[in-house]
Amino acid sequence: MSMRVSWARWYWIVIFTTCTARTASDWLDCAHIATCRCKWSSGKKTATCASGDLRRPPSLSSDIQVLDLHDNPLRNLPQEVFLNIGLLNLQRLNLRATKLRSIHADAFLELRILVEVDLADNDLAVLPRDIFRGNERLRLVVLSNNPLTILISDQFPTLPHLRMLLLDGCRLRTIQTNALRNLKSLETIDLRRNQLTFLRLITFSLPALKTMSLSGNPWRCDCRLREFKDWFLESKLGTEELVCVEPSTQSGNKWRNVPSEKMACPPEVKSSTLVVRAEIGLAATFGCWVHGVPKPSVTWLLDGVEIRNSTIDCDMEETDTVVEDDTIDDKVPGSVRWVNITLLNVTSSAAGEWTCVAKSMAGESRAVISLVLPRSQTATARTAPGIPQLLGVVFGALGALACLGFIAAVACWQLRRRTVPPSRSFTDQEKRLIDASVVVSCDRSIADMASPCDFELTERSIDDQPRGCGFDPVHITIEGTPGAFPPPPAEFAVPVPYGNIFISVQVSGRGEPGKYPDLLSGGATLPRRSRTCCNAPAYDNMGPRVTATGSSTWSLPGASSENIEISETPVLTLPPPPPEFVSL
Repeated sequence: MSMRVSWARWYWIVIFTTCTARTASDWLDCAHIATCRCKWSSGKKTATCASGDLRRPPSLSSDIQVLDLHDNPLRNLPQEVFLNIGLLNLQRLNLRATKLRSIHADAFLELRILVEVDLADNDLAVLPRDIFRGNERLRLVVLSNNPLTILISDQFPTLPHLRMLLLDGCRLRTIQTNALRNLKSLETIDLRRNQLTFLRLITFSLPALKTMSLSGNPWRCDCRLREFKDWFLESKLGTEELVCVEPSTQSGNKWRNVPSEKMACPPEVKSSTLVVRAEIGLAATFGCWVHGVPKPSVTWLLDGVEIRNSTIDCDMEETDTVVEDDTIDDKVPGSVRWVNITLLNVTSSAAGEWTCVAKSMAGESRAVISLVLPRSQTATARTAPGIPQLLGVVFGALGALACLGFIAAVACWQLRRRTVPPSRSFTDQEKRLIDASVVVSCDRSIADMASPCDFELTERSIDDQPRGCGFDPVHITIEGTPGAFPPPPAEFAVPVPYGNIFISVQVSGRGEPGKYPDLLSGGATLPRRSRTCCNAPAYDNMGPRVTATGSSTWSLPGASSENIEISETPVLTLPPPPPEFVSL
């Protein structure tokens, strides 16, 4: 019976040992991932997958305690990436130089026993707030050589065991006041080789802090650094020699050699607004924001002249309020003031440029505010015009009408002068010259006689024989009677122009009533001249003219009275002419 118990005991021991050995050897099996090697290292189950081509953390045994992924192109860590692959027992995580550009805020969620995380040499420009939420066991965080520029308030969650934070080689310019307040156990912080110009004492008031590394920053030794500089030198937190870079008066000086009273900030002034619109009789309020250490004095100028209550004829109140705002990270607490001025009853003398001037031993600064009043508008009362005004209007209107009438008369006179020439009188000799007899060619029609190519005026002697046309010679008397005559009727007009001479005709002869001689082609013209107008120059084309004997006749050139064949002149039946043109 005892033998059976002994064999049963050994049987279970062998089974248990075999199962235990098999389970223990599973985490060492990394053959399915070519770039990973699993081994014991410093008493930890370690998977080394460095310098590979992994784009995400590999799926390994949940027993792995140390994971080394450096020099893999991961580029980003998604949400709960390690929880999804079951690596919940990780204690150390090396993600150095994995080209990380972004990390989800919950990437490390549920890694409750994570102690160390190395994120150095990546491209992280922004670090999510609460990135290590749930990693209460963290003792070391390495963020060196990332292009981080700012640590915001509450950048890190509560990490009660975090001892060391390395931020060297980043591009930090600002560390906000409450960025580190949840790291109560922080002992070492490395801020070397950043772009920090000042730090605030309240940011590093951590109870466990023992070491600070601050070299390699362009420190500006002014009022903003003064309080921290005095505390740092007294605390013995570092042994480095820190050097001022700015301002130029302190450039190259070591911190310990710069007196605190010389670490001043020149005044800064900003106006609340550029233009203030006010109304006369009402109140107006404006002011300026002032900063400076030591505290600058503030005065007000109106159009370049310093004002006091007696300078302008309105009541003025001035208040000076210290701005207590810890969120203003680049200003010394208590150094920011708001200087306000109130005009209780605005008058016209208050309009202009108000200048806020801040002065201290470190310098001077100004800001201008324009006080504008609404543009005044004046109305002119209308009154009834008096007698002198009415007379002026009446005489002015009459004068204008007289001027217009005179201008119209002159224009009419000029027009009439152009259309009707002045009349003239003739001497006896001139009358004899224009006393002529008209011989009508009886073998031509009225249309033919209207053409200047069919007539010629020749000299006629006194003893010429009369023509046998049924009419005695017609005597024409031309008189220049003063006045204007209406134009002759159309039937008395001929194409040959005779100027502005009006002809009155006295006819004597025989004939039937209503029969008149052809008077349309005769008259006195200019002296004779040589001209040929038709294809056969049989006629002198100058028209009728006055001869040297004082008469004018129509004749062919070179023809005598004996050779002329007398023919009967066609009689033109015409209506009785007006008496002003023909008198029988």
